[in-house]
Amino acid sequence: MRILRWTRRVTGGPRRRIVRLRETARIWLFSKLLARLFLAAFLVFATYNPTGRSWYHWLLNGPASGTWKAAATLLLAVAYGVVIPVTWRALGFGGIVLTTSLATTTTWVMIEAGWIDLTSPADAPTWITLSIIAFVLGVGSCWMLIGRIIDGQLRARDITR
Repeated sequence: MRILRWTRRVTGGPRRRIVRLRETARIWLFSKLLARLFLAAFLVFATYNPTGRSWYHWLLNGPASGTWKAAATLLLAVAYGVVIPVTWRALGFGGIVLTTSLATTTTWVMIEAGWIDLTSPADAPTWITLSIIAFVLGVGSCWMLIGRIIDGQLRARDITR
């Protein structure tokens, strides 16, 4: 465990404060980022995907009763009800447009470089669109963590522990 010491010269105030920084903080932060990205991808691809194994296909052709379908629908509605407002508050309209532009441009470069082949699978545009939506929701849901990594600033709550 690394200890950072910092001194202030304030009359009547404490001479030293000790802030403990954990070495594993970056590992936990990275795992939180991955978990939120995977949650967004799972949410989008579980709702609909071209393979036929999704909530949409199960709702139309599934053998389950209406109660299970209603419960799954409500669960997805709650999940989207959490992820979409978090993304909107974190990124805003401009951030969503920029994140979508970044993902679309990256996909375009991958297609031009030959890494993605649009001629063989007929449903490749659907997979690309779903991946871009999952990327935007994932970035939006973990934008505060990304901002914390970029600026490196601790919140006041983190310092006073």
